[in-house]
Amino acid sequence: MKEEEKIKSMMLVTQEFQGYPTFSLIRISNDCPYIECVFLPEQKNLAIITPIQKDSFHMFPKMDDNGDVMSAKNRKSSDKGYKEERKPIKTYYEFNLVNLEEIVTFVEMFAVNAKTYPFKSFIFPKEK
Repeated sequence: MKEEEKIKSMMLVTQEFQGYPTFSLIRISNDCPYIECVFLPEQKNLAIITPIQKDSFHMFPKMDDNGDVMSAKNRKSSDKGYKEERKPIKTYYEFNLVNLEEIVTFVEMFAVNAKTYPFKSFIFPKEK
């Protein structure tokens, strides 16, 4: 097997992101170094999600013993109306490619269907 065939472990698929049509790369092999890659058309970058996890803190609604969201007693003008608590969760490392030519190179390097899928039309859309 050629070295180039080993690295092609993702497939291009069409999807929608925040109301805009776009493409993503999904893994088709267990030895793929990434979980998913999504092209963000408004930001013109490729978000690359790795399987490497890290601990990070996020705010979540505070729950009572019954699993109901606890409402806040003293509401502030910017308050959401419920209590929150900071909890550690595992998240995946994410990288972003912002150079459009590097995005094309990355997709061609990892996608098995890069020659047949029209992903460049999302990166370089024709002006109306």
